[in-house]
Amino acid sequence: MIMQPRELLDAYIAALSAREYEQARGFLADAGFEYTSPIASFNDADDFMEYTMLMGGIVHSISTRKVFVDGADVCHFLVFCTQIAEREQTSVAQWSRVEGGRIRRIEVLFDAHQYKVMFPVSSPDGDA
Repeated sequence: MIMQPRELLDAYIAALSAREYEQARGFLADAGFEYTSPIASFNDADDFMEYTMLMGGIVHSISTRKVFVDGADVCHFLVFCTQIAEREQTSVAQWSRVEGGRIRRIEVLFDAHQYKVMFPVSSPDGDA
């Protein structure tokens, strides 16, 4: 049975929340996957999941505030509760596209200032 786009994305987010990374990976397209956010970009689902597993340690919980669906496009308004020194809540808009029964694209928007300070992104030539 093929899941509807919202069901698929809800299951993916639930798997991330439960730290079930293998299950979460199963929802992502094997070819043509794209992920972009203010702090990272990936064109490979396996590389993205490796990054997600590393960052997952600071994620305490994920809650959904609102969901909009337009055909294959699903937009979640989420709150990520993270903890490094103190617990922080970050509001996130996540726009995803489902193709062929798998998540093909995820674009995440949020105020990344505090994360850029904690996790500086290096350019290919090694400059921060």
